[in-house]
Amino acid sequence: MAESLAQLEGAPTVLGVEFRGRGTEYFRIWIVNVALSVITLGIYSAWAKVRTQRYFTGNTFLDGHSFEYHASAWRILVGRAIALTLFLGYSLSVVFVPVSAGLWLLVLAAALPWLANSSIRFNARNTSWRNVRFNFEASYFEAFIAYVVWSAAAIALFLLIPLTRRVHDYFYINHHRFGGRAFKTAFPAGRIYVIYLLGFVVIVALMVAVIAGSAGLVVLATRAHDVLGRFSIPIGRQNFMLLFFALFGLGAAFVSSFVTTLVTNLSIGRTTLEGGFRLSSRASGLRVAWIVVTNALLIVLTAGLYYPFARIRLARYRMRKYALVVTGDLDGFTAEALGAQSAIGEEIAGFFDFGFGL
Repeated sequence: MAESLAQLEGAPTVLGVEFRGRGTEYFRIWIVNVALSVITLGIYSAWAKVRTQRYFTGNTFLDGHSFEYHASAWRILVGRAIALTLFLGYSLSVVFVPVSAGLWLLVLAAALPWLANSSIRFNARNTSWRNVRFNFEASYFEAFIAYVVWSAAAIALFLLIPLTRRVHDYFYINHHRFGGRAFKTAFPAGRIYVIYLLGFVVIVALMVAVIAGSAGLVVLATRAHDVLGRFSIPIGRQNFMLLFFALFGLGAAFVSSFVTTLVTNLSIGRTTLEGGFRLSSRASGLRVAWIVVTNALLIVLTAGLYYPFARIRLARYRMRKYALVVTGDLDGFTAEALGAQSAIGEEIAGFFDFGFGL
């Protein structure tokens, strides 16, 4: 009653996102998915992907209504078969005709915009909330500018990386639709440069700490070996390098998660949806980074068995930091008539590890 009165008076209503998944539930799904994928030599992986996506999507609630995922496993399987065929063709041609690698690079550059549009559109059109599906509409040229031109510029000039990230976020968010209404985000370039600069400072500090810590452990181990002799384990050059890269890898994961979280907060926090709606993201970069690093350690210590619990743990935190600020009428949306969308682009993008999203 209070929410309805607030909306009538024009005051915004904040609707939080809730994730209700549980580690034990997802563990059962995950372990069966892994077993059947191994037994079927990967064929079941398409159904495993759909089961996983439906579990996470179906356990994400907004205003008491869950999201839904509608993709067909058969379509994903066909997409993966084509992706695998292309990958084998690339591998064989590069082995027997090394000069063909340059040709494949040109093919990739030409195909990348189509892959981006197909992948994002497939996931959008197969996701719904309250029976209203999302949609994604972008031209090949727009995707080419965002993912080929700007990515090449960032590779050529390191300082353009933050701007390239902003272009990618603009492309992803500003071409999404829900019920025929457009999402829109915009934020100053200076804000994202500040985030990346902060990340740079943190990673330099971590590198110094890792080097000092690794050297300190070597000194302690050496002294212990001198005192205890054969009862201690010496740390040689090779073990030192392994220790250094392991610590540096965790540090890199920490900084990457920290920066990504802050940029996502910026992108989503400035996103609006036609009709009087605004998105909110208030995740702590340090908290997400801590969860990611400790999850990685627990996954290693449990030989991978903690992986399902790690995903649930991260999803629980992230989802509860998202919200929809409502000043319009949620019931005003109408579902779009969308045809079946091919999964080929999405699966090729996934097979070659292309990440299109925030």
